[in-house]
Amino acid sequence: MRLDVRHLDLVLTIAEAGSLRRAAARLHLTQPAVTTQLKRIEQHLGGELFVRLPDGVLPTRAGSLFVRDATRIRRDLDGLTRTARRALQGDAEAPVRVGGVPAQHFSLLIKALGTVLPERGATSRTVRSTATATALLASGELDVAVLRRFPDSPLALPPGVAHRTLLTEPIFVGVSLDHRLSGAGRIALGELADEDWVMPPPDDSGMNGHMADTCRRTGFEQRVAHVTDESHVAFALTAAGDAVCPLYPLGSARESLATLTLTGDPLFRDLVLAWRTDSPAAPAVDALCAHIAQGYLALVETDDVYAQWWRRGGAEFALP
Repeated sequence: MRLDVRHLDLVLTIAEAGSLRRAAARLHLTQPAVTTQLKRIEQHLGGELFVRLPDGVLPTRAGSLFVRDATRIRRDLDGLTRTARRALQGDAEAPVRVGGVPAQHFSLLIKALGTVLPERGATSRTVRSTATATALLASGELDVAVLRRFPDSPLALPPGVAHRTLLTEPIFVGVSLDHRLSGAGRIALGELADEDWVMPPPDDSGMNGHMADTCRRTGFEQRVAHVTDESHVAFALTAAGDAVCPLYPLGSARESLATLTLTGDPLFRDLVLAWRTDSPAAPAVDALCAHIAQGYLALVETDDVYAQWWRRGGAEFALP
């Protein structure tokens, strides 16, 4: 035999009622049934929990300790139930749960939530895998997420999840400061046909396929010599002249590289906001997107290369 919640409830009811008869009535059981269950519990424990009196029962010392701890355990179980139900059904005071790729829009979304929904707050987790982020949205573990979408890799979002394109972001190319093209500023992708590349490991976003296919359509096969998911390693290899690398237009620690923009902007990704339609973020999506856009435009002006690209027609390319 193992004690379970029913046994705790039985002993607590007997202690509160003060008699087996009254406890039986509250539990909608017969008195013999209550007596039998109590005896089984006492036999399991090795002694009596109650002293039987002509007009009722009184807890023994062991019974008093049992009632004390059973009361605490029952209270903890009730709290556990409430916590789980709030998490599953939605807590009006719970923070908005944010996830997604570690792009600039991720931090801008969290900042926007602090302005638009200051009473809620936010918790966050970066999720590189599109499938994982989508599954977390579907299960309700995330309320809103920033996802990336590359050409020919459409997002498959579950029912109850809406989305909006925030921005089409170009992908530039980083080369060493001593590279033959370092001072060119803007080049055609085909000028990199003889270069080695450093790339991140392939994942379910479709980035690697997009870049390889675009190079192929340009007339050459992309030659990937190095694979790393650490940006500082990719930048170090590039700075040493061992390869060229793709660069998102905003980022840090790239002072050792020259940034080249590409004619026609053939490499790009969409940044997408996806949210559960039953989440607290849903009614505020318009305001959130407006704040994100404002914050992103301010960041554009902090990078000379990106700002020049933006003013030379890039805004029309980037904004939905």
